[in-house]
Amino acid sequence: MKISARDIDHLTLTLTDPEAAAARLQQLGFRLTPEGVEPRCICFQPDQDDVPNYIELMQGDPTGVSLAMNVTELEGEERTHSWETEDGYEVDAGVVIGEGGGPLPWLPVRHETPDAFMEPEWIVHPNGALALMAVHAVAEKPKEIARALKEAWSAKVEEILDGCMLVKTGTVELLIWSPDAYQSEYKAIEVMAPKDPPSIVGVTIAVERARPLQALLRANNVPFALAEGDRVLTSPEQSGGLMIEFLPQN
Repeated sequence: MKISARDIDHLTLTLTDPEAAAARLQQLGFRLTPEGVEPRCICFQPDQDDVPNYIELMQGDPTGVSLAMNVTELEGEERTHSWETEDGYEVDAGVVIGEGGGPLPWLPVRHETPDAFMEPEWIVHPNGALALMAVHAVAEKPKEIARALKEAWSAKVEEILDGCMLVKTGTVELLIWSPDAYQSEYKAIEVMAPKDPPSIVGVTIAVERARPLQALLRANNVPFALAEGDRVLTSPEQSGGLMIEFLPQN
């Protein structure tokens, strides 16, 4: 399947216990959409008004992580979600889901009400999170995976490091690492390459400042490591499955 992807719209985590993952993510300082309604989402301020920027937690089997690629025209299954804000206002979201593809799990999406994921009370986070900047994947042959996704998404591809390919369609980047390069880059938190590559393993989140984030993590007894550029790293065990790299903007 080939599409003209505008951007990585969101990331879907399919989990056996999404509420347990939500609790861990709250310990990291994220604010989620209200409990009791699936999916629980971590929403960010988007770069474009009609392309949301979020991470969603879904319950299901098999478990895994997949990418949603934003497109302007799409026919498919329509999914609706509804949340209630703190002031009692009901927010409805309508998303059209198309047929997915590979080699990394992905599917095209079209939003009918993108502003549903941009409510002010959901995009302001105690940890200062601003945006989903990048998604990290690991593959035995990153160049082959990157070429396949370039063709599927009409994307741009670039080798930015030895063992790391960049795939880009919009603001959110996809970084595809070799197992050795990934483990070397994030050795501070002793990450392990996935057992069944290619797999999505982590995200980069823009945050306002590093020190308030570090103070919050210490107060919540969340282990973390520091890396070059004031980056703050947390292991997959702390978030329900994703390595999270927090990148301060000032």
